[in-house]
Amino acid sequence: MNNDLSRVTKTLSEREKIAAIIWLIIGILQVCSCVFCISGGWNIYASITRFKQSKAVLTPWPGIVNAYDSWIKNIIICLVINIVFGGVIGAAGCLYDIFLVRDHVLKNKQVFADAGL
Repeated sequence: MNNDLSRVTKTLSEREKIAAIIWLIIGILQVCSCVFCISGGWNIYASITRFKQSKAVLTPWPGIVNAYDSWIKNIIICLVINIVFGGVIGAAGCLYDIFLVRDHVLKNKQVFADAGL
């Protein structure tokens, strides 16, 4: 793996871990409030998948840019679920996903393309 790809995937992995922690905290707070249990459970599940994702991005993954590019639909669904069923706190996690995780992949698409991913 070249240095640019290694740097980009390491940063992406770290951002995925941060996203997982954010979603875990939001989910726990929502479940504890009892009012927002639906979105809290959803966010805890999202946290678990993001911890797995943080490891997956470190291995060569053909189509990673396309996967993250098409991810916007899932983020919007998550945003709606959190606003409707979980209050505004979940919107912070969605904004992190859009502007710091997904955007990182899209800004570095040439690095992935150069590596054949």
